Parts: sequence; C-alpha cells; structure tokens
Amino acid sequence: MKKLLLSIIISLISGIVFAQFGGGIGTEEEPYRIYTKEHFEELQNNLSITVDYTDTHFSLMNDIIDSLKMPIGKNETPFNGHFHGNGHNIVLAIDLRDSTQFSPSEYCLFPKLDTNSYLDSLSISGYIFAGTGFVGYNYGLMANLTNNLSVPYNQNEFSQYVESIGSEIHGAGICFINHGIIENCINNCEIHGNNIGGICLSNDGELSISNCENNANLVFYNNIFSCSGGGVVNINNNNLGLVNDCKNNGNFIFIGDEFSYNMGGIVGLNFGSIENCTNIGNISGKVSFLGGICGFSQGGEISNCANFGSINGQEYVAGIGLLSNQNIIKDCLNSGTISGNNPIGAIAGFIAYQDSVSNCLNIGRSDGSAIMDSINQQTFYINSNLYDKQMCLSKGIADEDVPGSAEGKLTTQLTGTSPELQAMLGDGWSYAEGRYPIPLGLENDSMALVAATPVYLHFETEEDYNHVDSVTKNFTVGLENNVSWDEANGRVSFSDENVTLLSMGMENLSVSLGDYSKNVRINIVDIETSAPIQTIENVISVYPNPASDFINLSLNGVKADKVEIYDITGKLLSTYNLSSDSEQIFTGDLKPGLYFLKICSNDQNISTLRFTKN
Repeated sequence: MKKLLLSIIISLISGIVFAQFGGGIGTEEEPYRIYTKEHFEELQNNLSITVDYTDTHFSLMNDIIDSLKMPIGKNETPFNGHFHGNGHNIVLAIDLRDSTQFSPSEYCLFPKLDTNSYLDSLSISGYIFAGTGFVGYNYGLMANLTNNLSVPYNQNEFSQYVESIGSEIHGAGICFINHGIIENCINNCEIHGNNIGGICLSNDGELSISNCENNANLVFYNNIFSCSGGGVVNINNNNLGLVNDCKNNGNFIFIGDEFSYNMGGIVGLNFGSIENCTNIGNISGKVSFLGGICGFSQGGEISNCANFGSINGQEYVAGIGLLSNQNIIKDCLNSGTISGNNPIGAIAGFIAYQDSVSNCLNIGRSDGSAIMDSINQQTFYINSNLYDKQMCLSKGIADEDVPGSAEGKLTTQLTGTSPELQAMLGDGWSYAEGRYPIPLGLENDSMALVAATPVYLHFETEEDYNHVDSVTKNFTVGLENNVSWDEANGRVSFSDENVTLLSMGMENLSVSLGDYSKNVRINIVDIETSAPIQTIENVISVYPNPASDFINLSLNGVKADKVEIYDITGKLLSTYNLSSDSEQIFTGDLKPGLYFLKICSNDQNISTLRFTKN
C-alpha cells in the first residue's frame, strides 16, 4: 500500500515537473514551446510550487494576444531558466493595486530573473499599472527587449493614486533593479512615478547596461515626495557599474510644485562609469543638481558623452554633470542650451573635491559659465576645455577664460582637422572637414552629426567677430553629411551654404538630418544694405572641376574685380585680382578637398562657386 501511494505521488509530481507545455523537452535544441496564454499560466503554476528550471529553455512560438494578467513567478520563486521570445510580442493587462500577493517591485512580467538565466528577443504591449516592464530584479542577462506598453491612466488619475497610497512610486521601462547585464533594449512606454528610469531604476551590479535607448517621456509626481530620475538609469549604484552606448530621447515632465533632485539625461545619481552616451531629451523644471548626462556624480567617470538637449533647472545645472569627490569628465560635448540660477556650467557645474575635467567642448549657449561654474582649490586637473565664443557669450570658468584650462575660440578654429585643433582637444575625438569634433564612438550618430554642423558667423580677427546675439554680416553654414537648413521668421535667405541677412530681429535657424534637428537662435542687429549688382546664376563658370594645379574662371560678361579662395571652415586662403573676362588661377598648393571661390565686385561678394581639388 505504501509503495502504491509513493508511486502515485511520484507520478503526480513528474506530471507537473515534466509538463510539455506546447511540446519540447526543455533543452536548448528542443526547448519547451509556448503557444498560448494557458502555457504561461502553466509556467506560473509550476513556479509557485518551486519547480526548478535551471538551464531549461523556453521558446515563444507566436504572439500572445490573449492578455496575461499575472506576473510569471515571484521574488521568492523566481524564473531561473532561459526564455527566448524569437521576436514575438506578449499583450499584458496587469493591475495589482488591490493584490496582497505581490509587492510593487513585482508589478512586471518576470518579478525576478535568477542568476545565469536570460530573457531575450521579446516585446510587450498592453499595460502594467504603476509598474516596471519586463523584470523586477535581474541577476541574469536581458537582451533585445522592447517595451511598447501604454499608460492606462491620465496624470490626474495617477496623482490621486500617489496621494491615496501615501508612498513613493518607482518605475522603469525595462528593469527595476539590475544586478546582471542589460543590453540592446528599447523603452517606448511613458514612465510615471517619483523615482524612475527610462531603462532601469537602479544599476546595482558590477556589470553593464549597454546599447539601450529610451524614447518615451518621464513624468515625475513631486507634490508629495522628492523625485530623482535618469533617462536611462536613475542610480548607477556601484563604482564598477557601467552605462555605455545608451541614448535618451525622452523629455522630463514635472507634476507638482516641490523641488526635485539628481536628474540626469542619462543617469540621475552616478557612482560608476558612463561612456559613449547621448541625451537628446529636454529637462525643464524646479530641479536642483541637474545635468544633461548626469545629475550628480560621486567618485564616477563620464567620458565620450554628448548632450544635445535643453537643460533648465533651479540651481546647480550642468550640460554634462555635477561633480563631488574624485570624479572625471573627459572628451565630452555639449551643444544644448543650459540655463537656470547659479551655479551653472555648460560642461560641469558644482565641483567639490579632487575632480578632473579635461578635453571637453561646448558649442551651446549657457546662462552661466561656458565650461564650469568654479574651481575648488582642491580640484586637481582642469585642462584643455574649449568653447565656441561666437555661439556662447559667457566665458570659461566663473565667466573668465583660463588659458590652457577653459578658453573660447572662433568657430573656424574649432572645426575641421587642423593640427592645432587636434593638439588642443586630444585623441578622444573624431575630426572631419566642415564640422566640429565629435567624441569618439559617436561619430556615426545622426544627432551628433547634426549638432556638429557649424554656423560660420563673420569675423575679422579673434577680437573682432560677430556672435549669435550680435549678427551684422552675411555668413555661411556647414553642408556636410547632406544636412538641410531652414529659417523660421524670414529674416535670412539661404543659397547653398551662403546666408544673406534680410531684416533685423530674432531669427531661429534649424539644421536637420532625417528625424534629427538642431536650432541656432541669432539676433540680427544690422544688415549689409547694398544689393547684389546683378543676377549671375548659371553665368560664371569654373573648370576643370575637380581641379589639379589650375582652375579656369570664365566671367562671361559679369563685372568682377577680385576672387577669393576659402576652405570649408571659411578661412581665407588666397586672393587674386581680376583683369579680364577669363582667368587661370593656380591651385597646386591646395590640399585635396572642397573649396569655395568667392567672386567680388567693389568688395562685395556677388557669387560663390565650389570646386574640388584632387
């Protein structure tokens, strides 16, 4: 009798453990096949009785359109196998507000992914109320995941919910707390809460979050609790933690009147490393310790990163990050507008103790200093930081240039491939003709190429030049990488790279490449009043093109007395007086590349032609 009873029990357990789902045996070659919502429920039930799926493989065979309403596993009974989504989608409808079985960190698809487990190649849609997308606690590998969830409430409904529970709401697009690896993940779901991250709330491991992208807005409710957040990670919490090759495209939205702290376009609060990351999102609110890349960093490193967003805060605002205690910022670019109350720095803001800022470039506007607000006496390395003084009206450090540490240059000095520029910024940058340098690793990024496209305002010398708030002369713009230019108010006109001033006042120029664009606001205070002598399109010709040692210029009856050759940066290389209708001009001393031939009459440019030197 005892043997029979034991046999029955073993048979029942075996039936549960070796459930076939939709087929397969759980190996990598023959994974368990998941076809339906019922197969997921079977997995949920098995995890609830602590079935061990170590090294067991599951394969999703099709989209699941019948909504899942419960998480798969719990923190104490985690999923410890390998789940392959195969590019399919799961529809969710998870609302656990009235449940006593699950904690807020378990409001997700898998509350816990155990050590050596992985989840890959999956997307989710539908909704999770006040939760996280895929995983609560990750100790394994998450790869190639896309969150397409929708928000099932409006801001007023969520505000009432926050007030009713009387506690903070945490949220993230991909993972709540990461102790493993997250790579190649995308969040398209708007995140609501007090402390939130576009990809991950907290990166607590010694591994990395890499090649991830947040495309959704982050909505902070700060009417009850203080808030913090990052476009990718709220807290990079370990000094070995790495966030690299990540991008934030989402804006930060603030609901309520209380102040928020430690907000960063990539990381809110950083103790580790941030590398090759870009922020495009705009952040504007009553925020202190706010940075385009990092809100506040302690003992961390930020390198080869770029901020393109507008950053507007209450106080302690920076284009890259705020620093305290043995941090490093190097080889970083800011092209966004940085504004707020002091202290403000377009690269670094608050600098407290033994921090290093080197080889950085600012080409954006700043209400405060062009590089950093101030230098603490214990700061040990501030070197070779540059800004474009035709684009940014403030100066290097505490509104003063410091030679060798933080100083302004003309646009033409900060574009191109000159040995002087490369010597100033170093080898952490990608250099090319017709644009500003781009941090290495970002040189193929479309937004970086747009941001690096220059406006060449007129200059006579380093002390006599137009800047964005005082434009008096016609100017040129960069056309590399097939960008296109436009204006908003009709105060200028474009003819290829040439820009003609038409009327005084504010003008917004925009340069775009695909879905990416950059705005440059200029204030025209005077215009060149003399009109062109005659219409000469398709009249003047230059040949051969490309040229070798000589080019031939044919005026075809157009009256002109001088020709000037400029390189792509707008630098004047040579001038020739014209005495006949046809002239041969020596070009043998020019390096291979693109050049501009400006035809002048009575010191006025009447035509600009391009030619290439082989």
